[in-house]
Amino acid sequence: MDDCESQVNLDTTANWLDPECDTPKLPYMEGQLQHLLLDPAGITFDNHNRISLSLCHDCANCLCRGNVPTLALANQIFLDHIPEQLKDLTPVEESMIALCRVKCCVVQLKEENEGQSIPFNQRGMKGHIIIYPQRPERIATILPPTIDDIVTPICVIFVGSSSPTAEWLKEKAKPLSDHREKVRNALIWLKQHNQLYKDVLIDR
Repeated sequence: MDDCESQVNLDTTANWLDPECDTPKLPYMEGQLQHLLLDPAGITFDNHNRISLSLCHDCANCLCRGNVPTLALANQIFLDHIPEQLKDLTPVEESMIALCRVKCCVVQLKEENEGQSIPFNQRGMKGHIIIYPQRPERIATILPPTIDDIVTPICVIFVGSSSPTAEWLKEKAKPLSDHREKVRNALIWLKQHNQLYKDVLIDR
């Protein structure tokens, strides 16, 4: 940042997403970086406590022009840490707490050969999701949805010479599982911390 002098407003004490939302917890609460939403990984201090910022070429150009970079954390894309209540949710569990409805979600389950490890194997889920623009506050008023609403858009096709056993499904088909306590805890957290969920009724 020595090549240009720029005054860019990175102060996050202004409205954050919604006037009723709390501002994010900033990594620096005092000193020269107070009130600035900057990633600590890109900041270094020398022996004289002088500050150096590590920037990519695009971000440096934006700052030199007096603009907030598109991908800057201060450009209202800072998410902070993911709360425990929302971690490791399966696609089914996510659909049970979502205000919007997913139109199509394609998931491929593939069993790897036991004892064989290939470095370039893709682990995880692959598929396509289509979500139409909606006003989410008008979609769901009671969560989680009914069992019929949950299972209706789910279609599972097994490819093979025989049908899977119950034991195989329990061990391998974890993306299709859901846990009541995880869904309940996620909805309680969202209702307490997310303004879009403040009027949602939790069907226990």
